[in-house]
Amino acid sequence: MTSWIPALTPDRPRYVAIADAIAADLAEGKLKAGDRLPPHRELAWRLGVTVGTVTRAYQEAERRGLLSGEVGRGSYLKDPARSRSVLPSVLATAPGILQMHIAAPPRVHASADLDLALEEITKDGMRLRHLDYGPATGAQPYREMGADWLMRCGVEVSPTEIVVTAGAHAALIACLAATLRPGDPLLAESLTYPTLLPIARLLGLQLHALEMDAQGVIPASLEQALENFEARVLYVVPTLHNPTTITLSAERRQAIAAIARQRGLTVIEDDIFRLLAVDPPPATIHSLAPERTYYITSLSKTVAPGLRVGFVATPPGAAEVLGVQQMIAGSRVPGLTAEVARLWMAGGTAERILTDIRNELAMRRLIALKAFSAHAPSCTPGALFLWLPLPEQWRAGEFARAAEARGIRVTPGSAFAVGRRASDQAVRICLGLAEDRDVLKEGLQQLSRLIGEGPAESFRAQA
Repeated sequence: MTSWIPALTPDRPRYVAIADAIAADLAEGKLKAGDRLPPHRELAWRLGVTVGTVTRAYQEAERRGLLSGEVGRGSYLKDPARSRSVLPSVLATAPGILQMHIAAPPRVHASADLDLALEEITKDGMRLRHLDYGPATGAQPYREMGADWLMRCGVEVSPTEIVVTAGAHAALIACLAATLRPGDPLLAESLTYPTLLPIARLLGLQLHALEMDAQGVIPASLEQALENFEARVLYVVPTLHNPTTITLSAERRQAIAAIARQRGLTVIEDDIFRLLAVDPPPATIHSLAPERTYYITSLSKTVAPGLRVGFVATPPGAAEVLGVQQMIAGSRVPGLTAEVARLWMAGGTAERILTDIRNELAMRRLIALKAFSAHAPSCTPGALFLWLPLPEQWRAGEFARAAEARGIRVTPGSAFAVGRRASDQAVRICLGLAEDRDVLKEGLQQLSRLIGEGPAESFRAQA
């Protein structure tokens, strides 16, 4: 192990400066491929920075292809000429910006997990088949994989009723396109998945909001909307709702299922957060009305955001129609991605990653609740984010702009609102993408201090 102590550029964030120093010393021969860098805690002590800063720096260096981290062995330098990739320039975020606006899980992954899956693929004598077009509904092994994963959600269906998609986003577009036509009404919670709004515009759908309370969507509001708008489709996020983190009660799920059956309503149940919930959620709406429900889940929130694999459990006989919509939209899951997911599930890696994500989120939630203890945020155990009501002196958009001026991106409540409403005077703050708990804590403390200021104070500080 080298006793390397970097010389840091003073005008750069510390983690960027450390990564820059690794690159410079490799280029100058002060370091060489195969050298083991000091452990995070040791280098942090030498430089007088936090362990989190060193962790972030090593992750940045790994993104640049300068080192590889091996669990239990340490961080080893790589030859930049051999490992050079276009990926760092494509994936790197702006230095100094803390991404708290993206609902992604914490990075708990080990390079070895991906390496092992790729090694298995390279051993497969038929591996070139992963470069072919697959069936629009997904190849049979991946539909079976979906059936196994859906059983974890309490959804028991035949693989013939499953469509494999390139993530939940693609699944939602396919479901809406299969059930609605331009100009049709679509019912959704008054605060909803923010990308639903542009998807509705793209498909020419008329969004109508359902009233919510502290328990989620109100069934009486659904019945009234069906009378007013002659709607045929409801979109709902029942577990760890985005953005409020509410989980819909068993009674309300039963009421929605009963209304769907009585009124011929189709339900699109977007349940991508279900497996993160600490307390077992109530039975799915799909299990209560399977003939009327499209049930969506994916691996992006529970395993890895870049593993764009989603599953839809369809009503009986609807899988082929949904597959056609996928083919039209070009949203079929790539074979290589699906095969990595299959290998991770078969070998237990996906389940272990899910457990690690849950455990890390539990720790991050405690940090967040402490940071905002005076402000009553909503953050149900297992949620990837918290929903923070703002005091009167702040409008959500102003607060988000002020936060970004301090290097932190959050999402204002207006991004989730179907129409204008008072309930959007809040911000969603995501907990997953901070490189470690120290970075998360620092960012949350900054936001907590910002809440106590007025907008004018904040903007004077920027001058």
